[in-house]
Amino acid sequence: MIRPHTDTTVAGLIGRIKRRQLLRVGFLGATLLALTELTAIVVPFFRVNKILGLGAKIAVGSKQSVFDQFKASNDTPILNVEGKFFLIHAPGGVVAAYRKCTHLGCTVPWNAGEDQFHCPCHGSLYDKHTAVVKGGPAPKPLQLFHIVADPSGALIVDTNPLNVIDRQANIWNPKDLEITE
Repeated sequence: MIRPHTDTTVAGLIGRIKRRQLLRVGFLGATLLALTELTAIVVPFFRVNKILGLGAKIAVGSKQSVFDQFKASNDTPILNVEGKFFLIHAPGGVVAAYRKCTHLGCTVPWNAGEDQFHCPCHGSLYDKHTAVVKGGPAPKPLQLFHIVADPSGALIVDTNPLNVIDRQANIWNPKDLEITE
């Protein structure tokens, strides 16, 4: 039977669609939906992440202000979350210790109750002033970032993890000190 195309009501339009056409439209719609979801999942991985903290050079204030903070807080290490390091009042100056444990790379927090750095993963303990291993499975002290003083007097910490002071011996060496009192 030939159906006339003059019927423009909803019932007339539905009546003209054949089963095969309906399946084709459904398959095309499902395919487009799947491609859209897959694109939404994959595209964010192609965006380049900007380096804001680790890997950048970070200003931490003037030399005098850093030493004033140490004096006011009984030499409590100063956490820099952005650069993933602690400023430590070492014997004779200041150093920037990378927060990555030398055992398996966990983030090492400052434990004020114990007055030392205590790795939560396997219990390595690091000294408050030198970041030297006091106990636990860590094979060597925390790595140190390079610090320079710019002409204006501000301290700049280079947080490039490929350019760290990697101390092999578990002792404090005054040669590692770049900023002195």
